[in-house]
Amino acid sequence: MKFTVNRTRFVDAVGLACGVIPVRTVKPVLMNVRLTLDEAGITIVGTDLEVAVRVRLEAERIVEQGDILLPANRLLSIIREAESETLTCTCEDMGFTIQSGKNTSKVMAEPKGDYPEIDTVGDTTPLIMPRDDLRRLIRKTVFATAKEKTRYAFNGVRFETAGNECRMIGTDGRRMAIMMVLVENPDGIEAGHIIPTKGLSIIDRVVADGGPEVKIHLLDRMVVVSTGSAEVSSRLVEGAFPRYESVIPRDTRSTATFEKAPLLSALRQANVLTNEESRAIRISFEADRAIMTSRTMDVGESRVEVEGHLEGEPMEANFNGDFLIEGIKQMDSHRVVFQLSGRDTPSIVEGEENFLYVVMPVTVRTA
Repeated sequence: MKFTVNRTRFVDAVGLACGVIPVRTVKPVLMNVRLTLDEAGITIVGTDLEVAVRVRLEAERIVEQGDILLPANRLLSIIREAESETLTCTCEDMGFTIQSGKNTSKVMAEPKGDYPEIDTVGDTTPLIMPRDDLRRLIRKTVFATAKEKTRYAFNGVRFETAGNECRMIGTDGRRMAIMMVLVENPDGIEAGHIIPTKGLSIIDRVVADGGPEVKIHLLDRMVVVSTGSAEVSSRLVEGAFPRYESVIPRDTRSTATFEKAPLLSALRQANVLTNEESRAIRISFEADRAIMTSRTMDVGESRVEVEGHLEGEPMEANFNGDFLIEGIKQMDSHRVVFQLSGRDTPSIVEGEENFLYVVMPVTVRTA
């Protein structure tokens, strides 16, 4: 194997593939990236068996083709520190040599051996959407998923498409974020898959520097997202996603409207005097304001007011402060609206078009 390549492009490609390499694994072969050189150029693959990244880039010159494994992080460190903008790479007797000007580095390669083959999409028809829309869907839902790895279906985001609507739903059982965008779907693709949060994080990173559109292939056990010269494939989460529609309150007794910036400031102030055991902030919604109170034994207490407007009857409820702050931060709007049904029922928090955030109330124990 021998080729020359632009250093910056090589670093970017290897960096994307390294993003999925596991920190620890019982399969040492996964600590490598697979580098394949053929007449079409260079293909670099990294995988942890759950998520895989495949990146293609052009070589400036191809002398001899080949297919090898290279230690991922060591390779990235070498080419990142190289000074020359053109690198000459040669592999002889499983020694991979990188020449940068007068400097030379050599790492030992491995034959591809039992490195896993990455599935292809075959003849499936993709769903095509703007890259920025996909990134918005991810950003506005992933944050609400469960952090505990044993929650199965809650460790992913449900991806739904039907007609010209595409939505993602993230939940941990205590709050839920729903985002919808319009797409062109001339083939009438319908799907309802659960994509793991790690897969979505890698997808978001890879498509960030890609073309203006992405292709999404929805398979039985895998989703594949491609943009430009990069492709991410992720296994789907097995399990039944909760019937999220039934959680959304249908009847609203009161509506409270606030300016986003002062509301967030008030929530952060009140949230300071909560603790890990109880993140509860009591909010009293009144005609022209909301009063937020929090209290933690042996720590202190807080009372914060924020101006607002209430339509309907005054109401009081306890909320997890972190949940409210995280959800409201995601909204690209100047105003935030609380749709209140009662102190013991979920509340809707909205403001941005096509974005819905549902928060369960917190039960506060009294002595």
